Amino acid sequence: MTKKKLNNVAVRRNVLRSPDRFASFFLIVIFSLFFITNVCYAVQSSRGEERVLKERIALFPFVNLSEDRDALRYVMPVLRARLEGKGFDVVDEDSINRFLLKERIRATGYISRDMARKIGSELKVKAVLLGSVNLFSRGANPGVGFSARLIDSSSGLILWADNASATGDDFTAILGLGRIKNMDNLLPRVADRLLASFTAMPSRKETKETKETYRIAVMPFRNNSGVRDAGMIATYMFLVELFKNPVFEPVEYGEVRRAVVDLRVRERGELDYRDMKALSDSLGVDGFLVGTVELYSDGLNASSPPEVSISARIVDARKNRVLWCESCQLKGDDDIIVLDWGRIRSVDKVASRIVSKLVKRAEKVCGATVPAASVPSSEVKKTGEPLSR
Repeated sequence: MTKKKLNNVAVRRNVLRSPDRFASFFLIVIFSLFFITNVCYAVQSSRGEERVLKERIALFPFVNLSEDRDALRYVMPVLRARLEGKGFDVVDEDSINRFLLKERIRATGYISRDMARKIGSELKVKAVLLGSVNLFSRGANPGVGFSARLIDSSSGLILWADNASATGDDFTAILGLGRIKNMDNLLPRVADRLLASFTAMPSRKETKETKETYRIAVMPFRNNSGVRDAGMIATYMFLVELFKNPVFEPVEYGEVRRAVVDLRVRERGELDYRDMKALSDSLGVDGFLVGTVELYSDGLNASSPPEVSISARIVDARKNRVLWCESCQLKGDDDIIVLDWGRIRSVDKVASRIVSKLVKRAEKVCGATVPAASVPSSEVKKTGEPLSR
């Protein structure tokens, strides 16, 4: 071996013996630990997301307020499939039916706080989804409409709520393309609209960072329209729109119904001061929404637009006075822009548009009268008094 080669070997040995090899070793160890930590965190995160998506909920049979007696036979399987597709663990139908039978529950469109807690304890669910089928028509122009609410099983509070409605003609594009002609294709589309924002997470109104809200009880609307269940359709729609509005915190209708039955309040659309005081103490609310459905028409024929007229007012429970009062009447062709763009083809969608307008107008008045220091709704007992701390 030449002298030059011997020198090169000696240099390489010196390099290997130098402290740099220890630095390289530690760098390799650090990068390895960083990689392993990230992998473990990703696995834990995915498992955490899976736990969130696998929230267990109870799906009550929706109350059928449509004119089709078979509506629920079509609607409920689609809603269940959509919820399971979103990753929720939905209690099986047999378990729900056994619970309803045991508790002698016949009206499934609302739930009291005590009953929500009972089903939460027995079936181990986080929340209960309930609602109404407001429209179900399988004619030449099929139509579907829903109102739905998700109720927390521990507090009885509304976690989520929404309305959704559409007809086959609503999907018509240029040259008549896109029109949906049968219920099998329309129902999944409307169910997807209804559940697009669905979540079992607590509402922003329950967090301490949000400003105080106006806690309100929606009383059953009087129905002067002559159309069966039009009053309850409006009642459920107002519950949804009030929940979606940042100023209001509506009490679940099941609690209102419990108080109405316990206190034997019979008149719909009206409240006297004695009933208002008793209901306010029971529900712990700032005010009441009462009203009347004057007109609820789907049109006499294909050329006649649907038309709805609703009057509503908010009565303040603290001052015993009417805080806001307004009426609204709307036809399906009132908002046409050009040709048929803007036409509303279903009566429940016209009603939903009216309800949304009225709630936005009420917000301007009630937003300025929100109590400065309300008791959080989760701390109101059945008597309406704050819990002792």
